[in-house]
Amino acid sequence: MDEVLDLTEVVPLIAKPFSPGNAFPANEVARERITFDKAFIGSCTNGGYGDLLEAALVLRAARDKGATRAANEFVIFPGSGGVKKDIERTDARLGGESIADVFRSVGGEIRESWCGPCFGQGPDALAKGQTAITSFNRNWANRMGVGGLGYLASPAVVAASAMLGYMGPPSELDIEWRAERFV
Repeated sequence: MDEVLDLTEVVPLIAKPFSPGNAFPANEVARERITFDKAFIGSCTNGGYGDLLEAALVLRAARDKGATRAANEFVIFPGSGGVKKDIERTDARLGGESIADVFRSVGGEIRESWCGPCFGQGPDALAKGQTAITSFNRNWANRMGVGGLGYLASPAVVAASAMLGYMGPPSELDIEWRAERFV
């Protein structure tokens, strides 16, 4: 038996602290103009090639509209060493650029694949009072660093937010965004 799911009404979400279930439509969160110190894409969750491509497509569309640099610290953690290697290759869907080139062109820093910032370890962990929007999978109290606040979103929403300087969906960049186009 075949089933057809109509996903046209699905909208991007942003989960506020301190639970992935504390999610709201990203366009509603955008009206709050919540700023952040860091934008993180990747790690074991949302760090695959397709996830990073989705974010790069948003960034490329934003560049085409005149955006030049991420507003805050923007760090990418590929999901594995293999993914890190693969994102250095050119991709026709990016006009011959590589995913890594697109990230770097807006000030994104590509790190090694590792878990540190997701559970508050290493140099990218949140300090007390810092806020991050991430594509990680958990945002419990103190998860990303003692006293830090973590928000969760898709790679596309994190990429858009990195360019905006506040949390919001790709539509806030005034780009044509239909996620199904990029699948």
